[in-house]
Amino acid sequence: MRYTVLAPSLLALLLLAACGAEDPAAPSASASASASGQASEKAFNPCDGLDIAPVEKALGAKLRVEKGTSAAPRCALLPEESGGTAYELNYLPFKGTLAEAWKTMDVKSGKVSEPEVKGADDARLVTQQGVNSYAVTGFVQNGALIQSFNSVDLDPYDGDAMDRAAQALLEQLSANAP
Repeated sequence: MRYTVLAPSLLALLLLAACGAEDPAAPSASASASASGQASEKAFNPCDGLDIAPVEKALGAKLRVEKGTSAAPRCALLPEESGGTAYELNYLPFKGTLAEAWKTMDVKSGKVSEPEVKGADDARLVTQQGVNSYAVTGFVQNGALIQSFNSVDLDPYDGDAMDRAAQALLEQLSANAP
């Protein structure tokens, strides 16, 4: 699968965060919501308040937001039309910097860039063109919060549109960070 390079990167970041999270009792929306059992204490979800209009404009396609339930939170941007680009978003609290976390990742293929994102402390994009697919993984850090997303589209895909949409999504995640 095309995510064989990107998946270890995300796993490394998540494992690193588990060691350095400021609040180990609440490492993620899913874990904190299910572990606490308190509906009154709302966990952060990257989809809450996210403006997807700039992402849709850059992508040239309509998306719908999937937030899951309070018992099983999720943040995904799914294509309105079958066969379009899909996004899965996540976050984690992290004491260190994205640059420190990045050093622990094993990104051997794909093109890595460090885009400028307004309001962010740091950001990274990894793009990978496969034989029949295009994948983009993005990370953006605002203070002690690192948000990430994976996106993929199969042939026929528009890599340039996906790159523009990835930049727009990083900007929206940064603007929406608590």
